[in-house]
Amino acid sequence: MGETAKLQSYLRSVAMSAEEGDRLPTVRQLMRDFSLSQQVVQRAVNDLKAEGLIDAHVGRGTFFTKKSRNAELAAAQPAAPGNQRSSTQRSVIMLRRSSGNLRGRVVLESLQRRLNDAGHVTLEVGYSDPEHAKQVLHTLPRFDACIVQNSFDIMPVDMITAIRRKTDTIIVDGAWLVGTDIDAVGFEWGQSVEAAVNRLVSSGHDRIHYITTASFFLANEMGLHRWRNLRDSAELAAVMQPEIKIAKLPARDYEEAAIAALVAAVAEGPEVKAPAVVIWGVEDGARFKRLLEQEGLSIPSDISVILLGRTDLDPESGGFFHMVGYTAADQVEGVYTRLTERWQDAKEPYGLRLLPMKERPGLSVGEHRP
Repeated sequence: MGETAKLQSYLRSVAMSAEEGDRLPTVRQLMRDFSLSQQVVQRAVNDLKAEGLIDAHVGRGTFFTKKSRNAELAAAQPAAPGNQRSSTQRSVIMLRRSSGNLRGRVVLESLQRRLNDAGHVTLEVGYSDPEHAKQVLHTLPRFDACIVQNSFDIMPVDMITAIRRKTDTIIVDGAWLVGTDIDAVGFEWGQSVEAAVNRLVSSGHDRIHYITTASFFLANEMGLHRWRNLRDSAELAAVMQPEIKIAKLPARDYEEAAIAALVAAVAEGPEVKAPAVVIWGVEDGARFKRLLEQEGLSIPSDISVILLGRTDLDPESGGFFHMVGYTAADQVEGVYTRLTERWQDAKEPYGLRLLPMKERPGLSVGEHRP
């Protein structure tokens, strides 16, 4: 489906579910979201005006009309022969924090393809912070579902309320607190942390560091909790070191900050035979390896490394690192399945579904057993 056809399909879909008085997205916003010219977007908007589905008010904006709601009721009736519009077509907003996160982009694009192939229409909407998200949502009509990509950010109550005004179905792509009327599909780093520690201990490593972000999000807190519990055990207390928390989320300089902290921690500690590090947040494995080597650390002869991340994204492993974590493919399948299940049974209990852990062997772990 071309971008022009996607725009027309999207506008008709939201018109079918819009309440009278719901605001149409601005022409400028539609131009940006669909990468179309003003002329093409204006033509699609004019088509809705000609059908009486929207009404423009100078100085106030463009709004859906009562006829939009009537059209939805008519669409719910048995389709007449030759009517090509599916009564099961849904509109889905993909709400994402603006970033260059590879994993987020892969998951979002795959979800859009799955939904479009199933006959639904999607609109990707970026936001810079919760306040911006509320402003963007205010310009949108109601839609059938919202998928929020929220792996690292806190969603304030007023942002959730703004989303709830626009849809009855919210699916969070990432671990989310239970006990809310929101579905979530994600993972927790606790199991992965323990698997990485067991792998390094079984290989004879006598000093293990853990590096992650200082920013709070549920999946990461589970990893930190497991690390501290393992450190409290008598057999691992001398091997596992206090966690190193980097005061930022993954970005271009996250790896540099992590390596600087690691070098300092290794230099301050006693000399050991087989040091190792478990690190979360590396998105470019090849670059991370180069940065370590620039600091004079050869892998795995000088230090063993296990990355916590997405085992099916080749850039993260760099074709070299041993990885423990989860797959983007499982995330896509999990979110899509939860969304379709919610549409089928709106009364099913809400909750958090955790994905299965995966491991990808690499060359970054040395063997130091007698």
